[in-house]
Amino acid sequence: MRVVITGATGSLGSSIMNRLVESGHEVIGLGRNGNKIKKLKASGFDVLKCSLENTEEMEQCFANADCIIHSAAFAAPFGLKNKFIKTNVEGTRSVMQSALNMNVNRVIVISSSSVFEKANPIDNHSDKLPSKAPSHPYSLSKYRAEEILNDFPANMWIGLRPRAVFGKNDTTVLPRIKKLINSKRYLVIGNGKTLVDVTCMSNFLDAVECAIDADVKATGRVYNISNGKPLETGYMMSKIAQNTHPNAKAKHIPQFPVKVLSHAINVMGHLSIGLIQPNLTPYSVNQLTKRMVMDLSGAKKFLGWIPKQSFEEGLEEII
Repeated sequence: MRVVITGATGSLGSSIMNRLVESGHEVIGLGRNGNKIKKLKASGFDVLKCSLENTEEMEQCFANADCIIHSAAFAAPFGLKNKFIKTNVEGTRSVMQSALNMNVNRVIVISSSSVFEKANPIDNHSDKLPSKAPSHPYSLSKYRAEEILNDFPANMWIGLRPRAVFGKNDTTVLPRIKKLINSKRYLVIGNGKTLVDVTCMSNFLDAVECAIDADVKATGRVYNISNGKPLETGYMMSKIAQNTHPNAKAKHIPQFPVKVLSHAINVMGHLSIGLIQPNLTPYSVNQLTKRMVMDLSGAKKFLGWIPKQSFEEGLEEII
């Protein structure tokens, strides 16, 4: 197939591009970071500079495409709401409209499990978008982006909603966690018993390939994606720490003061009008303290996808 990938200079987009090239697809990557585009081109990838705001340019890139994979996003624990909305919401609408104009048969949109921010953490989250919208600007923007999909023909799109994708080229999940680790100790917020889902990059890429090949009966839905085996945060922290600091010991810190501190730092960041970039935010604390378990039955039934790689196997790949 001829596949065009937005956000090809990001960690997910570049990993998708690499997998699909290896699978024999004709792949064109789109991105905005000039330096990263040069590096990808030097590695033999076909990557073009293209903005989601330039619909004419984007439609030219989408010409004769069999499939669009929309992975471009502004993903950060802190940032201005307008930037999240402009990139993640308006950008998604622009991609969908351009794909529709160019008669692209399939668009795979990469969403985020953060849409469940306000959902009851006791529940195992289904594929259905929760009734209560998130408050964090990133989470809210991904929630609104999913809503936008329903404005377009159901037979042209499939959404994938992964939780905490980690692996080679990961610039988001593991780098943030490793800030809590040094040679002597690794920090565990709370008792470390909170169950959370994560996703090995390999499992996520398998889901992308299944979505490309899926029957039309699978379209018009967003599917949860993870390893399918939620783990305790304390266990995950210990396994990540052992990779680089085998003698590090767990140091538990109570949730409440950490959450209070994260809110205070977050306020300082907003008051500084972007001059201060907080290292600790309520969003990042919630990733490690709030139960997040997702029901994968939809992806298994309609996409024919099953997660094959375990958390431990995923870590071994990036040692």
